[in-house]
Amino acid sequence: MMELHSIRHDNLRKIMQEINDLKDDAPIETFHSLFREIRHSCLLTPAKVTGDEVNVIYATTDAGSFGALFTDMDEFRKAFPDFDVEAHSFDFSLYVEMLEKSDLKGFFINMLSEDFAFPRQFVKYLGDMPEMTYSNEDSYTSDDLKSLKDSMDNSDLEDFLNDPANIGRYEELFDKISDSTILTLRLSRENLNAMAEDGVISMKETGPLGFLYTDNGGGMYATAFTSDDKIRTIPTALNKYSQLINFSQMTNYVLSDDLDGIIINPNEENVLLTREVLLEYSPLLEMMCNDSRLNSAIFYLFTMEEA
Repeated sequence: MMELHSIRHDNLRKIMQEINDLKDDAPIETFHSLFREIRHSCLLTPAKVTGDEVNVIYATTDAGSFGALFTDMDEFRKAFPDFDVEAHSFDFSLYVEMLEKSDLKGFFINMLSEDFAFPRQFVKYLGDMPEMTYSNEDSYTSDDLKSLKDSMDNSDLEDFLNDPANIGRYEELFDKISDSTILTLRLSRENLNAMAEDGVISMKETGPLGFLYTDNGGGMYATAFTSDDKIRTIPTALNKYSQLINFSQMTNYVLSDDLDGIIINPNEENVLLTREVLLEYSPLLEMMCNDSRLNSAIFYLFTMEEA
């Protein structure tokens, strides 16, 4: 999860404003978009957290009690400017649980801006909530990941990506991805190679090293690669390190952190999965591409030899 000051929900705000503007004339598809965005949100709330217990501060109105949610810290501080109330961010599944276990009538989102009402009856339209916590139990060891990386062969996926006839065939694409080994790219201003053992850099003790490479042409896109050779096409003076990914985990990261989508093999096949596509297919993608054995991959980087 991002730091509180970095949390934005710009896409969600656009949809809420559209519904507020159109009122009863808002098309049903706009509400579908709202529910897709809400499912993957990590909205802020004023709360007191003690251990595992979360007590949300709520307001009582003539219609009943409502919790307060905010899209970002700017909106939070409009309502609580004195810094005497703490902001906390949770996956929306926790807010659903709060509604189910309390007599809250719903939530107001950005009460001093959009003042958007999310009544408790909206919960039934959310469907199953996405998996946002990933267990490392029974996941690959560093040796397993190194072996998987060294033996990866994504030629079948690459053939699929290179065929123009496959554009828009997302279910088949995700099926191919589920049978493939996918990489992402992390960049570092410092050379980390001295930390590597047999080409593997562990971040279990150090915490995250470097930063995720994003393609910022026309938006902010996470990137995925089918080989080290594809990564080598990325022009940068920074140090490159590849990392295996659970593709479903990356998708949920993209959606919860308000990125615009994922690009597979930028500079090569350049296959774009927009935010709208990821939102629409997220339940199917989670079912097909969530390989829990790869959850441990976030703790390891691989050095890259020059071609």
